[in-house]
Amino acid sequence: MPVYLLAYDLIDEGRSSFSYQPLWDELRRLDAHRTQYSLWLVNLSNTSREVTEHFKQFVDQDDRLWVSEIRKSEHWFVNAMSGTNKWLERNPPR
Repeated sequence: MPVYLLAYDLIDEGRSSFSYQPLWDELRRLDAHRTQYSLWLVNLSNTSREVTEHFKQFVDQDDRLWVSEIRKSEHWFVNAMSGTNKWLERNPPR
C-alpha cells in the first residue's frame, strides 16, 4: 500500500468550528503516525487525490491540506517524533 505524507494548516483558530480533534481522531483510526505537529504518515490503498478528498471533511473550507506519496528510498528526515522509524518499518513505502 502507498504511504502518504499528510500536512495541514488550520487557518482560523478563533472560529467556533475550529478543532483539530476530528482530524486527529480520523488519523488515529487509520493508524496514521504523527511525525511533526501538523504532519502525519498514513498508509492507505487510495490515490493521493482520494486521500485528500477524504480528509477534506475533517477540516474547514479555508484550511490547507497537502497529500504526497512517500516513495522507498526517496525520503529522509531529522528529529521526527518518537516512533517514526518503527512506523515506517511496519508500513514501508513502496
